[in-house]
Amino acid sequence: MKYKKIVQTNIKSIYADKKSNLLSSYALIDKRLIYVGDKLKFDLYRNDYATNMSLYLQSNTVIDEGHKKSLMEIERLYVFKEQKSEYEAFIEKRLQDTVESKVLTLEAKRDIIYTSTAELTNSLYENPDALENVQRSKNIVEPILQSIISDDKAIKSFIKIIEYDYYTHTHSLNVSIYSLCLGSELGLSEEKLNALGSSALLHDLGKSSVDHDILNKAGLLNHNEFLEMKRHPSLGYEIALKIGIKDKNILDGIRHHHEKLDGNGYPDGLKGDEITLFPRIIAVCDIFDALTTRRSYKSAMKSYDAIYLMKTHMHKHLDMALVNTFIRMLRE
Repeated sequence: MKYKKIVQTNIKSIYADKKSNLLSSYALIDKRLIYVGDKLKFDLYRNDYATNMSLYLQSNTVIDEGHKKSLMEIERLYVFKEQKSEYEAFIEKRLQDTVESKVLTLEAKRDIIYTSTAELTNSLYENPDALENVQRSKNIVEPILQSIISDDKAIKSFIKIIEYDYYTHTHSLNVSIYSLCLGSELGLSEEKLNALGSSALLHDLGKSSVDHDILNKAGLLNHNEFLEMKRHPSLGYEIALKIGIKDKNILDGIRHHHEKLDGNGYPDGLKGDEITLFPRIIAVCDIFDALTTRRSYKSAMKSYDAIYLMKTHMHKHLDMALVNTFIRMLRE
């Protein structure tokens, strides 16, 4: 981190650590989501490096032209984490405006949608048992899906921006985007695509119940650790039932995305046609994203190399017709 690179004395080190702890109490916001006329339901703070965090705008402020100009001149603005839920509710409402904007370019829309949905997905995975996650997953999927439906260039645009560092929440968002793109290529209905996007977004929900040391281990898992990790699809299925998900297709995607066509997958050892469409799609997208993202113990594969590995070493596991459609999607 920037401050620790310039630390020379114990006094400066203490100052740097205090500053780091202070920043951890705040969440960075996306200023582009704030429009003239908005009445904010959260305080905004700025980090001026001299007085640490200082209040910039109070809750219930109505944004005028002067505020908007000033906002854009400040490098970073924050919300106190105790008010983060208010900010996230604001994001969810504003995402549809972003999709429908006639002013923003496709690239700007894509960037705002990806950044905002990544933030919402992170909160979803931090509190996986929350009943509101059913609606939140829909609110995350909807702007991505509407972008894909309304602009035939959006698929390529979203694929370009996908984050290549592996975190559970960004991986889940990436798999959802890939799945929506692949489902769109397959001609699925909008209703099916909404369900597919939610299933893919929630496919790793069970990892929230796996030991963090196993989840974050920098290297191969031993036998017992792998057995624990293999529980995450069934754990995710139980969480999905608990928060009120009843759609069989969504539940199938969560529980069966690690099943293999030859019957050697988990948790139920399904084989061939026993594996329904959603888990087949999610499996392809899950593996591709896992291979092409960086982790602490491995570098990211190039797309071509990942596809080659999937075609040559996983032809008994994955639906190759879907892999071929996925390849065409990446090339278009």
